[in-house]
Order: sequence, then C-alpha cells, then structure tokens
Amino acid sequence: MGFPQIQTAVNVLRKLIPLTALLIIILVIFGLMSFNRTPNLPPCEGNATYTLASDINGSLGVLVVYMDPGISHERAEAVFDAAKKAGAKWVRIGFIWALAEPSPREYNFTEFDWIINAALRRNLSVLPVVMFTPRWASKKPDAKDYYLYPPAEGEYVRDFGEALAAHYRGRITHWELWNEPDMGGFLKDPDGDGSTADDYAEMLAHFYSGIKAGDPNAKVVLGGLANSKVEPSCEKDYLRKLLSDPDFPAGENFDVMNIHTNFRSPEEIIEEIWETRAILREFSLEKPLWITETSYTPVRRFQILPCYLGEEGFDRYVHDALVVELNEGAEVVFWAALHDYGPDRPESDPYKHSGLYTYDLKPKRAVEVFKELSEELGG
Repeated sequence: MGFPQIQTAVNVLRKLIPLTALLIIILVIFGLMSFNRTPNLPPCEGNATYTLASDINGSLGVLVVYMDPGISHERAEAVFDAAKKAGAKWVRIGFIWALAEPSPREYNFTEFDWIINAALRRNLSVLPVVMFTPRWASKKPDAKDYYLYPPAEGEYVRDFGEALAAHYRGRITHWELWNEPDMGGFLKDPDGDGSTADDYAEMLAHFYSGIKAGDPNAKVVLGGLANSKVEPSCEKDYLRKLLSDPDFPAGENFDVMNIHTNFRSPEEIIEEIWETRAILREFSLEKPLWITETSYTPVRRFQILPCYLGEEGFDRYVHDALVVELNEGAEVVFWAALHDYGPDRPESDPYKHSGLYTYDLKPKRAVEVFKELSEELGG
C-alpha cells in the first residue's frame, strides 16, 4: 500500500488511513514468513503458569494503535478510558515527525497536544514513538517511501527533539526514537552499505542531544528492537553494531534499553533478555530495560506456541509473558495492543486480533488477566 501524501490540515488528515496502521501493514508484509515456520520448541509440560515475584515494582502499559491526529476525539476518549479500566499505567502512541514538522522549524503540535492531554487527564503516562521523516528532511526525498529513510542532516532531528522536549516538559518524561529500527520495513538503508545501524546511531546521537537540551530530565528510550532470528528483513547483531559504532557509539546516547518480544515463548523471552544484558555488559553498560511490545493472538492458525493454544491459551500467554518480563527486571512492559486492529486489517494479519479488547472496545477475558496483574503490582 502506498503512503498517502501528508497534509497538515486536520480535516484532511481525518480522511487518510491512520499512519499507525501503516506500521502494521509494513510489519505484516515483512513478517508473515516467520508465522509459517514450524516452531522449534520443546513440548508443553502441562499448563503451569508463572507467578509474579513478591519484590517486583514494575508497571504495565499498552500499545495504542490508530492514535494519530485525525482520530475523532470521542473515539480517543473511549480508547483511553478502556486503557484505564484495564489497569494500564502507560500508553505507547505514535508521534509522527512528518506531521508535527511539515516544514523546517514550523511545528504543528495541536492535535498531538489534545491526544497527550486526554491521556494525562486519566493519569496515563505517555510514551511517544517519534518516527517517519518529513520529505524535506529525508535523505531520499524523491522516494515513495521517503519517510522510512533517516534525515539528511543530524541537526534536523536534533532541532525537532529539542522542540519536543521543551514543548512537553513536565508532561512527557520518556521519548522513544523509532519503532524497530533493525527491521527493513521501518528504517531503510540510504547508502546501500547493507546496514541501518550506522544511520540509526547517528540519528540517535542527535536526537538525544536535542531532547536533553529541551528537557535535561527527559529520558531517551532506544527504539524497540525486533531481534528476529527468522525474519530476513531484520538486521542481525543490531545492538552490538550500535554500541560499537566508531562515530556515534550509542551507549552514551540513550537512557533506557528497549526490546520487543512478540510471539516468543516465556523461555525465549528470558533468553532474549539475558542476551541483551550480556551485550550491554560487553560495553560496560547497565541500562534500565523496557519491553514496549509483547504480543500474541487468540486465532488458532497463528498460534505458534504449543503451550498457548485457543482463547484460554491467549489469556494465559498475556499473563505468563508479562510476568516473566517483570520477574526478569523489566521496569515497564507493554502489551501490543490495547484493542484489535480495524476492518482495514485483513484476517491474514497475525496481529489483527491481538488486542485485550475488540476493535469496538468490547473487553475480552484477557482484560481481566491484565487488570489482575496490574492490581497485583499495586495498581
């Protein structure tokens, strides 16, 4: 699907396909192959569930899709109400750079302000994911997918970061730069060297500088790494490449480590966390860990984990995956997503029904699972 021409007027934006939906389209195009593979996992040993350790102080969040400028205010209010009822403490939303800065240093935060303030009124902390380069700033401005390329100049993303942090000082405490930069469907290689790690490391360094200039207390969250071992479009050894970049070593340019664990078994999640921390230790780094996407499906044909089958298996996975992540020391973990994707999503999309709620915000049983875990955490 093509990317619609970005317009600044909100009444035109309402006619566009929500830009967050584009993320899912790209992810599905690049990710379906991994769901057709036979999982190499041990057989399920009963239906034992995991128990939250007594000394855990983490928090739960949810990914909120379609929360772009152009969403009706009535719908946005209902979505945030649903997040609150489920016990979420955080909401992760897209913050589209191409919409917020359509021309150099001409900022349009009006609708983003409304969305963020609506969440804050419900005591929901907001994690914005800054992504999608404006055409004027892109290294490939003439490409159809110009928004997936890094900026031509580091100062562009630095200036934007400073403007963001200053504008939202006191309201937003954490900023995530990009979604899954290690996936070719989200960040493209502009120079043909076969890697985007150097491009992301440079972008991250400038963004970090800008955020700290605008709000010294704000934290920069590394773009959540997919770390897929089976997806061809996922660049391997990405974290190590970032940290060893000769010009912009990333270790000094982010405050919070961030990974994604979608469709992984609890054992695989633990392995991923340990591997991530081991790489950080190679560079004498110790960072707080967030997991900004954990996802699964109640649809049987996409359930690749033998221990988690059917709707009951989906409910148990919501519990077990989040508990394992919290027990392993993740400070904030996000379920992806709060609600199912809309009618624009095909049934062939493994993520379509991954929500705690249906698209029209009817609660599934998983809502109670999530809520009980939040209450167990002291929520």
